[in-house]
Amino acid sequence: VAAKPATLEVPSSKEPQNAVKKTWETLQGSPKKFRNKPRVRREWRTLSQSMKEKVAKAFWIVKETKTLEGRRKYGENFNNHDDMLILHSCATMDPRCDEGHFGPQFMTFHRALLLKYERSLLAVDPTIEAMPYWNMAYDAQDGKYKNNAEKYIFTNNYFGSYYGTGINYQVIDGLFANWPVLEWTAERFGNKSYMAPDNKCIREEYFKGTVPSVCDQCCQLPKALCDCENLPGGATPTYTRRVRAHDDCSPHVARWPEDPDAAGPLGGTYEIVYNEDDFDICTDVSKVQSWMEWQDCIEMSTFMCSQRFGYISGRPGFQKIFVQDILPEMKKRVLASRDPYFDKALRALEDAGSSSADVFQDVLKKLVKEICGDYMLYGYLRNRKFLGHELKTTLPRFFHSQAHIKFGKDLLDVTTSPNEAAAFTGYHSDIDRSSLTWMINAEKANPAMAESFWLYPVNQRITPEQLLKDPQKGLGRGISGPFAIYDVLACGNDTSTYYEYSVGESPWLPGTLLDDVVNSGFAFKNLFDNCAHSDPPPGITCDGGKRGYTHKEILYWTSPERAEYTYDTLEHHYYDVEPVESSSGAI
Repeated sequence: VAAKPATLEVPSSKEPQNAVKKTWETLQGSPKKFRNKPRVRREWRTLSQSMKEKVAKAFWIVKETKTLEGRRKYGENFNNHDDMLILHSCATMDPRCDEGHFGPQFMTFHRALLLKYERSLLAVDPTIEAMPYWNMAYDAQDGKYKNNAEKYIFTNNYFGSYYGTGINYQVIDGLFANWPVLEWTAERFGNKSYMAPDNKCIREEYFKGTVPSVCDQCCQLPKALCDCENLPGGATPTYTRRVRAHDDCSPHVARWPEDPDAAGPLGGTYEIVYNEDDFDICTDVSKVQSWMEWQDCIEMSTFMCSQRFGYISGRPGFQKIFVQDILPEMKKRVLASRDPYFDKALRALEDAGSSSADVFQDVLKKLVKEICGDYMLYGYLRNRKFLGHELKTTLPRFFHSQAHIKFGKDLLDVTTSPNEAAAFTGYHSDIDRSSLTWMINAEKANPAMAESFWLYPVNQRITPEQLLKDPQKGLGRGISGPFAIYDVLACGNDTSTYYEYSVGESPWLPGTLLDDVVNSGFAFKNLFDNCAHSDPPPGITCDGGKRGYTHKEILYWTSPERAEYTYDTLEHHYYDVEPVESSSGAI
């Protein structure tokens, strides 16, 4: 164990964080046990048959029981599944731009949402201990359980078939077969619902569901056998507005890896391409040393392979905003990265920018096909020295967004992806496991990290010029910012939805800094129990207060020494047990 400095200055969240960064050059990991004993989230395949059935039953009760009824029956921690889905949609449709994805806010938002869901499950059945996670690497190409008929996740034993086997690729097998996608109404989810008084997003109806192009009468029939404009007996077609952000009339969750709205065979296959080494890279503190470096590591390198890009790039005015606002930012990143492939792509886009819309779209589509089809998109890791040694960058296959893209259909729809309830919670819990693993490793290697909130962004003091001069200060090849290309593409050309967003106004979106409220349009409250017996510092509330939890408060209450939950691969940090056989990334 390396000796620690005699004095260690720990800056507050409002002060420069340089002192914290310097300690990486002098400290190495040291053994540490945390005194709290949290509940343990376990991988789906480690559950006994009876436990698996109890968890599935709890999921169905959370789905089928409305919130107010559930609270009368199960207590105040209960929340209905679809109410939590709407909360998620509030983040993606926030008029400031996406308050839950592709930025520092991704993990704090999803960690809070997972806690809310877990507390609902435990309210229904406390004996399930914790919400299970899904280790995606086990079911990827060449994964541990890929050819195991009993433990492969995409079977009747767990999540149902990888390719939905029902009409329109609906999932009709597995523990969550025929999981309903509800109708959106103002009475249920909008300004007439019980949620409206306390949540701006609901009052102003940021999200109103989607009316499909196929009528209800023809939805479950082959197109050749049903015409919505010529129904038998002259019947009037009906179109149910469902809780989706994409065009699909299916009444149940659908899954189709070859969905044309997805990105095609990323990594040369429609299978998941990810392994335990990829997981471990992003938890390695010699490579990842700040909150945003972890975010860049687990997220895909480009927004162009997302479903939303295909929709946005075809909208009127896209070419103009791309040339004026996006290409200059891309140029700065390409110059800093010195990547010859992206330099060539940039020149092609610059040449096409002044051409006709058809020529520009052809060039864009060609580049997207090359980027998204020929090789895997990688998370980004910066070159650096660690403890005096030059490290060679190793690129991990990206973690978040991959399952969204590979599943197609309902999980692909980021706004309402929680429709895939067990897959969504299991997948994002595994990403949270990566985050907590990195947090523990980082705190062991650099004790100042916890008190500096893992170098989560605290202010807007960064400019494109600073990034160009010193890309090590935060420039990411990823899409999460600062000055995130995702935000420009997703929100800059849709002023009707994102009317508070301004291109390049600030490095980080308003609402995503450390002291900002997480998803203030539908804020989180009352997520922690143990905090009632502690004495938090000023500015940290136990219940979220009137405004809701800030990103700082989520990080404070879920730091390893206070967290009320952990994962089976991390519980040995808390008490004397042998770690389970799984990817851990632990030092």
